[in-house]
Amino acid sequence: MRWSTLLPVLLAASAHAWMPQDRNLAAFNRNYNAHGKRVAALPNKIRGVNLGGWLVSEPWLMKNEWTQVIGCPACSDCNSNGGKCSEFDCVSAIGQSAADSGFNKHYTGWITPADIQDIHDAGLNTIRIPIGYWSLRELVDSSEHFPNMGDLKYLDAVIQKAADLGMFVVMDLHAAPGAQKTNDAFTGQCLPPAWLPGFFIQRNYDRASKWLSWMTQRIHNTPSYAQTVGIIEVVNEPQSSREGMPAEEVNTFTQVYYPQALKAVRDAEAALNVPASDRLHVQFMDKLWSSGDPKAHLPSDSAIIFDDHNYVGGAVGAISHPGKPQDVKQADYMWYTCYTDDRLSDGDVPKVVQEFSLTVDGAVEGNNEFAWDASQNQAFYTQWWNAQQRLYEQTNGWIFWTWKVGNELNNPRWSYQQAVARKWIPGSAAGLEGTRANDVCKTYFGTSDGRN
Repeated sequence: MRWSTLLPVLLAASAHAWMPQDRNLAAFNRNYNAHGKRVAALPNKIRGVNLGGWLVSEPWLMKNEWTQVIGCPACSDCNSNGGKCSEFDCVSAIGQSAADSGFNKHYTGWITPADIQDIHDAGLNTIRIPIGYWSLRELVDSSEHFPNMGDLKYLDAVIQKAADLGMFVVMDLHAAPGAQKTNDAFTGQCLPPAWLPGFFIQRNYDRASKWLSWMTQRIHNTPSYAQTVGIIEVVNEPQSSREGMPAEEVNTFTQVYYPQALKAVRDAEAALNVPASDRLHVQFMDKLWSSGDPKAHLPSDSAIIFDDHNYVGGAVGAISHPGKPQDVKQADYMWYTCYTDDRLSDGDVPKVVQEFSLTVDGAVEGNNEFAWDASQNQAFYTQWWNAQQRLYEQTNGWIFWTWKVGNELNNPRWSYQQAVARKWIPGSAAGLEGTRANDVCKTYFGTSDGRN
């Protein structure tokens, strides 16, 4: 179904909560008009970046920060250092006091209000903040080892800056109690498959729901949060059928946790007498993620929104060159994005594509066809960005993963900041409007992508 036919319905639904277009983000427009950089009206699309590696650390994208600033044992992911490469493992290794000191340095330095200014000045209107359940310290039991995040003043400062600039914020429960995915540091721990069901038990659903209630209250009771946070996401990237879902997840995740999570947010808002127009959008992973049908057991609610993640990586080679990923070409990636991919095929709307990048299959990422620092490939990354932006703006918008990476990774395919510096991505709102309007697929292949 084409997005143009859905838009009036979605805008009507948004009258019962708020999205960027509902408040027009006046401060955002005013700041840019004053600097002479912004087009007259803010587009009705979310355009943003994730603050990855900040409040949930992912060592692979910040190895030097992990060891030299925080002081954790060297590792890259959950397949290194004996499967110990997460907050849980670091605190266990160096002790609570040292970990609290090191993580506090990281929290106050990795992302600051100056980064939010830079994100704003790059023409973006949204930030997504991944955060772990241990930010509410009372949820951490004696068997769990996580940094004490204190009073979250560093988060408050970032939110205040976003509010000052009229930006939109997605608050994302990125790391859930017990870990919602195996062998992935973004959960805050490297959960071995043998330790499943992990998150997918009632006790952990209750803890996550308590976190959602607490964060909802924090959002509505703090003026800067209430001004800028419009979406709360109930959990990021749960174990999918691709990795193998445990029976507990199959039988309870969408049936029990999703309705319970929605109720936790709405009950907290009801207790605070939050009017319908100011309610948060509550967000769930879409059906394309393959961890169940998010709508199957949810009650009717006009302020539900879905999250789509689309790292195409190996998918393109699997389609264009089955069994021979080393043969994939630039044109294969362009064709897939221009004509094959459809982020609305599951019917889950409204929706935002909240994680994607410019990364390609590991089998080819360093060859002559895709090496990011080779002069002959700069045009490809610019064109592929253009095609992805047009694809994702068929939904309510997009949020790139991620804003910044460590200097040792130095890969603009993962860093919006670096991609803008290399001019793969326009560095202004006017420039992003230009790429949205540019049918790069027609230029590249001679046939329009058919997207407005």
